[in-house]
Amino acid sequence: MRNLTKLGLGLGLAALMSAPAMSEETINLTVVSGFSPSVAAVKMLQESFIPTVNAELAKTGDYKINWQEAFSGTLATPGGELEAVQTGLADVGVIVTAIHADKIPLYLIGYVTPFTTTDMGLVHEVVDGLVEKYPAFGETWDKFNQVTLSASGIADNYIVCSAKPIDTVEDIDGLKIGGIGPNLRWMEPIGAVGVNANLGNFYNMTQTGVTDAMLVWGEAVVSLKFYEVCDYYFNANLGGANTYAINVNKQTWSKLPDEVKEALTTGAKAYGVAIGDFAAEVGEKAIAIFKESGGTVSDIDEQERLDWAAKLPNIAQEWAEDLEAKGIPGKAILHDYMEAMRAADQPIARQWDQN
Repeated sequence: MRNLTKLGLGLGLAALMSAPAMSEETINLTVVSGFSPSVAAVKMLQESFIPTVNAELAKTGDYKINWQEAFSGTLATPGGELEAVQTGLADVGVIVTAIHADKIPLYLIGYVTPFTTTDMGLVHEVVDGLVEKYPAFGETWDKFNQVTLSASGIADNYIVCSAKPIDTVEDIDGLKIGGIGPNLRWMEPIGAVGVNANLGNFYNMTQTGVTDAMLVWGEAVVSLKFYEVCDYYFNANLGGANTYAINVNKQTWSKLPDEVKEALTTGAKAYGVAIGDFAAEVGEKAIAIFKESGGTVSDIDEQERLDWAAKLPNIAQEWAEDLEAKGIPGKAILHDYMEAMRAADQPIARQWDQN
């Protein structure tokens, strides 16, 4: 009996050793952005989001993603990502939330609270916390057939990059300034003429004189070489805003194994941290690079900054009240956001939830 038992164990072991290993399942996913890899939103997809997802899945080896990268307008133009993910042309996309202010107003919280923070890691953490706390954020995407994974941003500190001299806030009066839309309301009280534009056409619009200046941030000035068409960098210290959401098409999401869903979520969270760090790193070098290109840099006076913030209508309260009218707790969301900023000791020029 002992010999038979040994023989049985031996045969069983041999069978296990000769059996082929379970093969990993390959899942095809198309990820979309209308921008090119020269833009941080795409650069960080390639350097943070996709590698993180791959690394998470490699821990078990059960699944592998075959990524189809649809960038540079191959599947959607800048701003077209929302529709591409909605219709299923793409499975995953970076949605530029500020472009769709009329469709997803809840995500404008950073744009209705200027002069508050330049810490995009903090913005990522706080907004993701709000998304988790308030179901309205997730429900925002239902009509667009999407599941959201994480909010983030690259615009850490809006400045005015201009073809015309700017030394003080008064010099902005009368200038045609390109902005993504929601941030143009910051400019109206100081006499600027707002022109809707985005990263894809800022350069040409300023080069051709359609606009005199653009509302951008340090990283964009460097990465997209805006210093070639702007001679003046006015560090207005307007602060930053959440600008992106990584979303997945609902039908795609429903078919994915839980392990893949978890990996995608982890990758989206890592993307939010990485893009914030990238903004800070490149932004620190932006002024030096601008000067090396022959440009002139001016810093806003702190009192001017405070006065500018005070001149604005309370766009945050307006935003909150509009949300309340739709059954969304806008005032509570605004209060939570500002409370988090106060707790983090940010350079807040105006308490948007209070006055």
